[in-house]
Amino acid sequence: MVESKQHTPKPILRQVVGWVVVLPLLVSFIRLPFPLALLLQTGALVASAYGVKLAWGHATRRVAVFALIVTLLNVASSFMLSTASVLMGLYYISRLYWYPYYSNWVYWSF
Repeated sequence: MVESKQHTPKPILRQVVGWVVVLPLLVSFIRLPFPLALLLQTGALVASAYGVKLAWGHATRRVAVFALIVTLLNVASSFMLSTASVLMGLYYISRLYWYPYYSNWVYWSF
């Protein structure tokens, strides 16, 4: 792990964000039949765990803890909402709460 007074190198930071945030988000856009979707979702969670391992070995403690927290949220989102990305899970939840109000406003405004 890099000393806390040093900064994380940009290539390592990009790799960690790619493995932990971007890849699960991209996987959540793909629609496949049940066994293949479960396999792809598991692969995204394993890739996110690889991002944590990469961050723990080559990045600062703050980046490693961020990667660990996002990975745990991805796992929780995977079990609760059946999507491998916490960002897509937040989108689904916000759409459930805000879409009726937005559609009602559009209906009465035009």
